[in-house]
Amino acid sequence: MRLRCSHPENDLLIDTSVLILYAWAPGQPAAVLSGWENNLKAREKILESADTLFGKYGFDATTTREIAEHSSVNKALIHYHFKTKDALLESVLDRYYAKLAVTFAAAAGHGGSLTEKMARLIDTYVDFLVDNRNFCRIIQREASGGKHVDLVRQRTLPFFQMGLQWVNQAFPESAKGDLAATHLLISFYGMIITYFTYSGVLEQLLGEDPFTPENLTARKKHLRRMLIMIVAELDTHASHHE
Repeated sequence: MRLRCSHPENDLLIDTSVLILYAWAPGQPAAVLSGWENNLKAREKILESADTLFGKYGFDATTTREIAEHSSVNKALIHYHFKTKDALLESVLDRYYAKLAVTFAAAAGHGGSLTEKMARLIDTYVDFLVDNRNFCRIIQREASGGKHVDLVRQRTLPFFQMGLQWVNQAFPESAKGDLAATHLLISFYGMIITYFTYSGVLEQLLGEDPFTPENLTARKKHLRRMLIMIVAELDTHASHHE
């Protein structure tokens, strides 16, 4: 039997046999804790290997046997910790979404105008994708016809709703029309994510690596400039309705 323990980044399953053994062997805590630690290390190795292989080959093209070989663990441990390959993918993605939520919360916590808050989120999201390239690869495969598109939608929805709330509060008129908040967010999502999903094509078009510090800085400056232009248009639109 196992207990589920909430954790900011992982949903840990603790084998109650470890707790029972600890209770019945108070004189051997080091051995018990060492076994528990090894169990958690194996889980982490499986997650890291799944992350690497799902990002490189995709969910459908990756087998649990390959994940076990890559992580140097017994295949049975994958079933023990995650039950199924689908649950393993969910755990991989949930780690990313947990980190993204913490990152966004930190960026949003400074307050400021809509432009200032959105600019921080744009910079934060670009930096997050730079540091987590597999996240982008996995998400795009699943969102483009994968069997886990509903999972992606569920995990993405809170971030989208947060952005909608910010824009609609600042500009109530953005609930509909040519400057609707929904299209604003979709446009910026596309401008950011395309830079990563089509990085190979962009490298050929640009003749250089799009992920050099200079190119990334230029990209973020461009996105902030686009944001300023759109918010200015929203301001003009709002003044005409006063």
